[in-house]
Amino acid sequence: MIAQHHKHHYSAFTLVELLVVIAIIGVLSTLSVVVFNNARAKARDSRRLSDVKQIGMALELYYDDQGRYPPPPTPTGTPITGLCLSNSGFTSTCGTIAYLQKIPSDPLPNIHYTYSYLNSGESYRLGFNLEQGSGDWPAGTLAMGPNGISQDLLAASGIDWRDPSNWKNYPDSGLCGATYDQDRKAIKIVNRGDCLLAPAPPGYIPIDTSRKYYIEAEYLTVETTTYVFTLGTKSYDASYNPVPAHAGGADYFGANGDRPTSTNTWTFVVNKQISGQPRTGESADTSKFDKWHPGTFWAKVVVIPNCCTGPQTTYIRNVRFYVE
Repeated sequence: MIAQHHKHHYSAFTLVELLVVIAIIGVLSTLSVVVFNNARAKARDSRRLSDVKQIGMALELYYDDQGRYPPPPTPTGTPITGLCLSNSGFTSTCGTIAYLQKIPSDPLPNIHYTYSYLNSGESYRLGFNLEQGSGDWPAGTLAMGPNGISQDLLAASGIDWRDPSNWKNYPDSGLCGATYDQDRKAIKIVNRGDCLLAPAPPGYIPIDTSRKYYIEAEYLTVETTTYVFTLGTKSYDASYNPVPAHAGGADYFGANGDRPTSTNTWTFVVNKQISGQPRTGESADTSKFDKWHPGTFWAKVVVIPNCCTGPQTTYIRNVRFYVE
């Protein structure tokens, strides 16, 4: 009897099927990488929040003992990363009492937490950035201060103070002569007048009148004549119409004037706890900002680089509009 051999037929993948499988594997791999990178970014954000809270606790301990917050390390612009915070301030070696032996660094290389010394040690700002956001705080530029964490609304609104096209004549009538100075890394204005640091919509910043706001900036003046540098905001209603003027005639609020004591020196100025200047008909008290205009829905930052004389040269940098 002759054995019969049966042929087995195997079906092979077609080229199209192979390409589909490869494409699916590629998509899954991409999604895995994205999920992994997002998880790493969130982990870095969690560490940043932990770092700034740790630094903030050390700063409060320093304040309790010294009666003020420590000045920044010298020379100006030196990062605090890796330094010791002790009774000697920010130094490379700790003093007698160490509040934090080593200031932590941002999880990413070549990025530092920034420290600003405000009002002769009455306050401070510890700046940092979140990649993805964490908890109650969104991605973007944030700052730790004595009252907790604040968000920079200019950065969150996509308004870059470095861009001269964002500096408008008050009220929104063309550019106010601002240019960007590469050497000083600052905005240069050679005139007297009010400048709005925000273009037309969507440059308006949404306002929650129940919360506190801060405006801060650094400026440098070249001339020696009478000079006042002022920060404030202009209020708008829900339809982007300017709200009525405040007591005293100004239609911006929270404006505080700073008179520099020297020229060619960077001066930090902060408008503290802005919730509004007196409403129309109330007495003007520039030391108390406790009310917004009735109906305020949007705002723009107002910078007056040179009040009452002119023209003079002013350099402006690091403009921030914080909400707590």
